[in-house]
Amino acid sequence: MFNIFKSTEKKLEEARLKLEGDLKMNNMVFLVNTMVSDAIYSPLLERKRRTEISGTDDVSWYAYRRAETLHTDEEKAELLHLLETPSYEAKKDTIFFCLGHLCRNRTDHHLFNLLMKHLESENDIQCKSSILIGIGNMDKTNYTLNIEPIKQLAKKRSLDLKTNAILALAKTNDREVEPLLLELFTAAKDSHLKTMICTPLETVGTFACIPILEAAHKKTRDSFLRYSIEQVIERIKKENRR
Repeated sequence: MFNIFKSTEKKLEEARLKLEGDLKMNNMVFLVNTMVSDAIYSPLLERKRRTEISGTDDVSWYAYRRAETLHTDEEKAELLHLLETPSYEAKKDTIFFCLGHLCRNRTDHHLFNLLMKHLESENDIQCKSSILIGIGNMDKTNYTLNIEPIKQLAKKRSLDLKTNAILALAKTNDREVEPLLLELFTAAKDSHLKTMICTPLETVGTFACIPILEAAHKKTRDSFLRYSIEQVIERIKKENRR
């Protein structure tokens, strides 16, 4: 009887909490399948969706947020098994998204180098992008890590791949990275791309890049680019990176 008088908001909250609990408790098969689902987390949302649509109505949104937290040995083993399972071939980009974030959360050097091999061998652009997005903010300063595939993709014409690869060059210490980023920055006609390049320069840039950035700062009218350049220069000077 009590359930009849529950508010819609309360019922939606309970349905959402149940979904989040299921995503935490179930295995990687459940997670990957939920990530590719187009279902909503409660039938009560159907009326709302006639007039407005929100991504957070979808079960996939919560599954992706769960994927971003993966970190255990068991999760890693399950995902690697799914990657080799023929029936999950069409979901490889989703599995790579999970593995990339798990790799970042663990700073897993072995898994990172394995993902770099897939970055070279996979033909599907979405698979490559999923890997790059996952490992983007990982600490990649260890010299045993092979970042060559990322550098090569940063030179490609495909804008999505190029941008994701550029962002994934953050937190590296390869001596070729800063000159590569500056070359791309100088060649870029689009201020948005220049702004994206500033992101990894915040962590890999040295005093050598300041003259180029200052020249661009004087020329551009783009407030976002100007702010990004200022952030890079401030951080380089603060950390005295030479």
